[in-house]
Amino acid sequence: MSDLPKPNLGLSKTSPMTRNLTLILSFCLAIGTTASAQNVSPVVTTPIAGFTEYAGAPARSIDLTAVFSDPDASNAVQMSVLLPSSTGFFNIALDGQHKPITVTNFLNYVNSGRYFMTDPTTHGLASSFIHRSVSNFVVQGGGFIGTVNPAQPPYAQPTPVPAFSPIQNEPGVSNKIGTVAMAKLDGKPNSATSQWFVNLANNGGPPANLDTQNGGFTVFGHVTGVGMTIVNAIAAVPVFNLGSPFDSLPLRNYIAGQFIKVPNLVSIAGITVISPLAFTASSDNPAVATATISGKNLLVTPLQPGTAHIMAKATDLDGANVSQTFTVMVMTGPARLANLSTRAQVGTGSNVLIGGFVVSGGSSKRILARGIGPSLVQFGVTNALMDPALELHAQNGALLFSNDNWTTAPNKQEISDTGRAPGSSQEPAILTTLVPGKYTAIVRGSANTTGVALVEVYDQDSGPGSLLANLSTRGEVGTGANVMIGGVIVTGEKTVLVRALGPTLTQFGVANALPDPALELRNAQGALVDSNDNWQTSPQKTQIQATGFAPPNAAEPALYVSLPTGNYTAIVHGVGATPTGTALVEVYPQ
Repeated sequence: MSDLPKPNLGLSKTSPMTRNLTLILSFCLAIGTTASAQNVSPVVTTPIAGFTEYAGAPARSIDLTAVFSDPDASNAVQMSVLLPSSTGFFNIALDGQHKPITVTNFLNYVNSGRYFMTDPTTHGLASSFIHRSVSNFVVQGGGFIGTVNPAQPPYAQPTPVPAFSPIQNEPGVSNKIGTVAMAKLDGKPNSATSQWFVNLANNGGPPANLDTQNGGFTVFGHVTGVGMTIVNAIAAVPVFNLGSPFDSLPLRNYIAGQFIKVPNLVSIAGITVISPLAFTASSDNPAVATATISGKNLLVTPLQPGTAHIMAKATDLDGANVSQTFTVMVMTGPARLANLSTRAQVGTGSNVLIGGFVVSGGSSKRILARGIGPSLVQFGVTNALMDPALELHAQNGALLFSNDNWTTAPNKQEISDTGRAPGSSQEPAILTTLVPGKYTAIVRGSANTTGVALVEVYDQDSGPGSLLANLSTRGEVGTGANVMIGGVIVTGEKTVLVRALGPTLTQFGVANALPDPALELRNAQGALVDSNDNWQTSPQKTQIQATGFAPPNAAEPALYVSLPTGNYTAIVHGVGATPTGTALVEVYPQ
């Protein structure tokens, strides 16, 4: 049983032999050994512990792939195949836990796109096809791509799938009906490359003996659910003998003796990597907390004080499932800072936008940092930074994370799930969990571009443990619309100290420090809450001094104010003869 690639399928069997068949490859079937391939139900690997959330806080995201696993399916793919009058779909569960080399090899072909190519004749996408179908034995694919004969369009002349190096054989699972295995080259045990086949019968023992022939064929997955209905439909397509390796070639809507076109082939129109598990969730008290699924993540959203029991369920591609229930307690949250942000001019070199913040408390905190530029245009900012980049540094200056465009982030789905993904794909975002400490977010322009940008830090934790303690942002203060604007979202009534530093920055090597900053604080409606030019003239001078954060220079402003729940804006501008320069705006919760 061997395959000889690349006959010219543009010629009918009855045409004069005007082509010279070249023997390129020789494929043999010969397969695996012992264990039975059967569906194993998913299991709970890491139970979800109950937790407490604050009412109205952001949803807590739980990665369910860390909670559940499928013992016989590390990965899965969905194949769409062109049948005589329809397109069929079947799923294959891939057993990477037991056959890691083979599954990695197969996914390498899938993810690298080697089962597809641009047809050099038509310049359209050509796909691999089922090139062998033997009744009550196997259907086989992955060896050839349905390209067009350049000398005789539109007739087919298949191209072999470009092969990676052969892989080590991994026998051990029996070639039972519905299992998927790799074909081999020249009957050699360690020779599998791109070709795979589905067993249409129990082929492990006599007469096929695929479990022992040539060292055994490696079974690395199985067709799931009702997928064998589609595989059997493939096997029912009429077969024609065009010489090895196409001596059992299934052809759609074909009459013997005609020239063969690509639409006659049983093409694999698409191969998509899918999750081996589907997730669902429910809450027994959705008025208190809701449970929704976003991809692989469970989102638990706290709404009002009370108790809810959340059930998460994982179902495999064969329909077997397992579930887990945990308790969520929702409580009224304390007053706190839920968001800190600053808008300012971004320059080059050291004149970038620098936002510092503190995570305080005894546990880690989930935060979302964003750099906003293009989205500011809709708010009337004419000189917005059109391509911002974002860095997150530890207190010692070490770079922890960086991002240019949030849609390229490895956890972009989780960023989207927060409901706070940047409005432009050009804007960066970093969603991560940080231990208590001091951190710095830096926004700069890609390729040294300049303009106005916004740096933001959101508290993404939904329960007790740690807090955002303060924001300290340094940037360029201009005139008109180019002043520095700091924003804060307060949850619950909270007293804060807001200060702006200018002259003090000189001792830290800032050459163009703003000599005389002034400060305003406005609410979400734009109404002035408080203002100050020199902190020692403030009616709250005593309280400011008692915080330990009074500005070092008498020319620097500060505000000490109690704020109810809401959004607030601190505006820093210059006064006097030199109204521009570098300034620092800070918000300290009290």
